[in-house]
Amino acid sequence: MTAILVVDDDNTFRSTLTRELEASGLVVRSVASVSAALDALAEFRPEIVLTDLRMSERDGIDLLVEMRKRAIDARPILMSAYATARDHEAATDLGAVRVLNKPFTPTDLAEAIDQALDCRVGFRGSVHGLSLVDLLQMFHYSKRTITIEVGGERPGRVHVTDGEVCHAKQGYLQGEEALRSILSSQSGSLQTRPGREITRTITRRFDSLLLDLLRQLDETSEPSDEIDIVFDIDDAPDNPRATALPTTTEQPNKKEEQAMGKIDDSCKEVVGKVDGAVACGVVDLDTGMLLGIYNSAQYTQTLNEIVAGATMDLFRGSSVGKVEQLVRQHRGIPENGESYFEEIHISSRNNYHFMKTIRGGKAVIVLLTKKTTSIGMGWAQVKSIIPEIEPHVP
Repeated sequence: MTAILVVDDDNTFRSTLTRELEASGLVVRSVASVSAALDALAEFRPEIVLTDLRMSERDGIDLLVEMRKRAIDARPILMSAYATARDHEAATDLGAVRVLNKPFTPTDLAEAIDQALDCRVGFRGSVHGLSLVDLLQMFHYSKRTITIEVGGERPGRVHVTDGEVCHAKQGYLQGEEALRSILSSQSGSLQTRPGREITRTITRRFDSLLLDLLRQLDETSEPSDEIDIVFDIDDAPDNPRATALPTTTEQPNKKEEQAMGKIDDSCKEVVGKVDGAVACGVVDLDTGMLLGIYNSAQYTQTLNEIVAGATMDLFRGSSVGKVEQLVRQHRGIPENGESYFEEIHISSRNNYHFMKTIRGGKAVIVLLTKKTTSIGMGWAQVKSIIPEIEPHVP
């Protein structure tokens, strides 16, 4: 049963709040000061500390400081009718889950408690530069039930249940239409809250839903005619990497040709599906050979092979190998253990480069797109063709 310590020097408010919490089935102990709270915490181990900010002696921020010094792992919730922006910042930095502005409703209190309980395991805080698509994919893979509040010019909410998007709302829009509108936002703020039961307005599975909506958004973006490659290939014929590539005089047999043809077809499918895609290929990380490729930019075979060589440098270069060797030595694992790099995303002036290892690091899929492409769409498509390509990788 969840235990809560209430700290407030207003006797009437503290008694009322205690009765409400006990009526909700919670174990509650209440005190009137910071010193009394610290004494209580020495023997009483609550999951949550609900404390007022302004008190006659020491205040709620002082209590949060002492809790941190004493490594008390209860989750704090701050209450105040006069909290300033600086108070909010200080409380958050000290681990407060929420700052409840008095007077608050029973719903506000219940939501704050749910959020505190939801934060018992894991990290919380501010993260910059994360897209909504990235966040949705994380919650999908971890099968979370959570609500994402999107702030900005067009605020909205996205509800996720067991990793599946089940409802979205933005203004008068609901369902997939609202989610598409929310995904079209280029910036804003994201905040998570505990998930709750809600009427489903979205029934499609996550992968097909996200792919379809991102494809619709890509179709409305303005294409760019500029194409660049992140690797230095302006002098491709003289590039030393071209001569460093492994060579072979053996011709692929019929079975190998069929496998490579199927990989080519899968690469072509991705380039056709992703708006702004320029090329897609698969590189064998043991030999540096191109197992399959398709491009819409008429790259020469020499250029393709140089890109394959540069991919080898990124995943199996000598410097990368030395770092991995040092890590293995530090961890006390076999010197010739597995490689660590699994995914690499590079942004150059006009292009995105998506690289994902497959078959346990045996090969890597490389997708090159223009910068009009959604990053989430690029990753989703790369991962979607893995089951088609892996069986044909020797």
